[in-house]
Amino acid sequence: MAGNIKLHVEDLTISFKTTQGLVRAVRGVSFDLHEGETLAIVGESGSGKSVTSRTIMGILAGNGIIDDGKIIYEGEDLTKVDEDHFHEIRGNKIGMIFQDPMSSLNPIMKIGKQVTEGMILNGKHLENRYKALFHESKTTLNRLHREKKSLKVELKENLKAIKTGDSSADGMVLKEECNAALANVKAAIPAAKKKLVVDKKAAKIAIALEWKNEQKRVAKLVSDVKANLADSDGEAKQAYIDEINVLQENLKRFKKVTKRQATERAIEIMNEVGIPDPVRRLNQYPFQFSGGMRQRIVIAIALTASPDVLICDEPTTALDVTIQSQILELINDLKRERNLSVIFITHDLGVVANMADRIAVMYAGKVVEVGTAEDIFYNPRHPYTWALLSSMPDLDSKDRLVAIPGTPPNMLFPPKGDAFADRNQYAMKIDFERQPPMFKISETHRAATWLLHPDAPKAEMPEVIKVRIDRMLAQSEEETV
Repeated sequence: MAGNIKLHVEDLTISFKTTQGLVRAVRGVSFDLHEGETLAIVGESGSGKSVTSRTIMGILAGNGIIDDGKIIYEGEDLTKVDEDHFHEIRGNKIGMIFQDPMSSLNPIMKIGKQVTEGMILNGKHLENRYKALFHESKTTLNRLHREKKSLKVELKENLKAIKTGDSSADGMVLKEECNAALANVKAAIPAAKKKLVVDKKAAKIAIALEWKNEQKRVAKLVSDVKANLADSDGEAKQAYIDEINVLQENLKRFKKVTKRQATERAIEIMNEVGIPDPVRRLNQYPFQFSGGMRQRIVIAIALTASPDVLICDEPTTALDVTIQSQILELINDLKRERNLSVIFITHDLGVVANMADRIAVMYAGKVVEVGTAEDIFYNPRHPYTWALLSSMPDLDSKDRLVAIPGTPPNMLFPPKGDAFADRNQYAMKIDFERQPPMFKISETHRAATWLLHPDAPKAEMPEVIKVRIDRMLAQSEEETV
């Protein structure tokens, strides 16, 4: 297993309001992303992969509702974070590469401006340090306000249940407990507000002093250089002038990211992602780049803020297989060099075969199987995973590929049982009546299928997958020898 847990998603449930009703897009999704690993989320279109990733980024569509669940990052639940704070996390700590690079880039804006824009907007060093000094107090106050709101809703529902007679005998006890908790929260809010005001004032004084001291330090250095400048000429004089310019530029950089600094960083990152002649390319427009180069630009933009979590939402879908391979190799290299934690979203298991550490298979808004790459490719246990693998070609495939019959369920009316039952040739009666739990196969491997129940009839994986696994194992042994 990779390092510590970087991102924890627990029982995430998301719906979308439509004119026809609520679409249940994500239903109780849970997974962990470990430090330095690549987690691939695989499934056909409409399975909830992109909705999950957009929720993590805090860019869920306006009609989206987070019904339940948690997204824990650095000890904070991102589903409860206000937009002002999320703005500091999005891009800076969690970056995203979108599916279509042409729609991600502004076609009438030069590449240089698009790569540097985020750095300039978010690179207000003094302002960011100022906000960091009272961040804890602000978070505490926001948490208390959320608790107050939540307790009020809970109390209202409790009182309604008591009034209508739907409450149990403990209804009054719950009401008193809720009232007591609400009173405690209300009592804590004034003190939290006062602490925030005090911390803000202290932060303002500290940052002003820091800026003043830096100005004095640079002014002294400039004064010393100017003293030497008066007694010099020719190349020596120009060297002193250049030194003064560097000192003044560094003073500006102490306060915020300057255009020059952002441009230097953009050139450095464009080199890193394999874009030739980046100085010239900065002045070009997206239409002057190939599809693969545009995707490299999108990756460069995501990396400018040096995030530690990178979400790749089908970044190779619109590219031909040769360019796909280059982009996948690039993402792998960047992951190793920067120790990134990567969530890679795709509908194609073949794309992640050589880059995923773990794979989560999604269907109809639920994770139906999760395990290491070896678990999923060499020991798949869910019929949907079998279906995906059976429909995936390889270089040695001679037989006709097996298509998955039927269509995904209408999520306006989620199925009562296993969502894959209607398309599953191994489905039993219970599949149509009850949703299967996650059965533990090994320490790293789990799957949600009633076929893993001790009383279930034995079901063998399709022959085409068995043959493929035997062939891959044989090839692996030959390479080892």
